Amino acid sequence: MPGVTTPALLSASVADHPVYPTWVRPARIRLFWALTAAVVAVAVLVALVWPPGLVLAVLAGPFAYIALVITVASWRLGPRGADLQRTIHGLVAAEVGPDGRLLDVGCGSGELVIRLAKAAPGGYVGLDSWGEGWQYSKAQAERNAVLEGVTGLELVRGSASHLPFDASAFDRVVSCLTFREVRDVADRTVSLAEALRVLRPGGRFAFADLFDDPGFYAGRERVLEALRTAGGRVETVSAVSDVVPLTWPMTLGRVLGDAGLVAGTKAPAA
Repeated sequence: MPGVTTPALLSASVADHPVYPTWVRPARIRLFWALTAAVVAVAVLVALVWPPGLVLAVLAGPFAYIALVITVASWRLGPRGADLQRTIHGLVAAEVGPDGRLLDVGCGSGELVIRLAKAAPGGYVGLDSWGEGWQYSKAQAERNAVLEGVTGLELVRGSASHLPFDASAFDRVVSCLTFREVRDVADRTVSLAEALRVLRPGGRFAFADLFDDPGFYAGRERVLEALRTAGGRVETVSAVSDVVPLTWPMTLGRVLGDAGLVAGTKAPAA
C-alpha cells in the first residue's frame, strides 16, 4: 500500500498546521441550532398576527438544549477547552506501548495514529470509512501526517466490521469511539472480534468506546465476553470518568458518561 508522502502534499505551506477535529459531528451542531432558530422564527411570525403565539417559542427548548450540549462537548474535547480527546488518546496509547506494527481502527483525521508514529518508529496503519457527515477525510489525514513529519503511514479505507487484513497482521490494535458508529452489522461486538482477529497472539489491544451505553452495547459484560471469545485477555477495564475528571456535559451518558476503556493482550494460539 502506498505511503502518504506526495508532491502535492509536500507543497503545503510551512505555516500550515495539522487539523484534528473532535468526535462531535459539526453537521449535528449546525442542525440543532438551525432547528432552534427555525422554531423561534415561526413563533415570532405567528405572534405578528396572534400575539399569544409567541409561546410556541418554548418548543425550541429541547433543540436548544441538545445544541448547547454538543457545542460545549465539542469545545471541551478540543485543545481550546479541556483537550479531553487528546487525553483519552493518551490513555489508549499508554496501554499498548511503543513497539510493533500498529493498526488504528477508525483513525479519522489521523490524530491518534500520527501521535503514536511520532513517539516510536515502526509500521503504522490507519483505517477509516471516512463516510459522509464527518469532518474527516483521507486527504486530511494524509496532510496531517506530512505536516507532523510522519512518513510511511498507510491509510486504508474500509469497515471495522470487515477489516481488509490477514489474521495476526498486527502487534498492536487501538480504537477510540469508533465501534459504536459501525452501521453495517447489527451487533457492534463483531468489530471488536475483527480487531482481535488481525492482532497476533501476544499482541496488545486498547479500545475506548461507549461500552456502558445500552443503546450501543448490551452491557459492558457483553463487550468483555466478546473480547474473551475472540481470544482477548482483558487486563484493564475502567470507566473514563474514573480516570479523567469530567464536567458537564461530558458526564452525560451519550457524551462521555458511558465511555469506557478496555485493554489487554491476545492469548497465544492453542
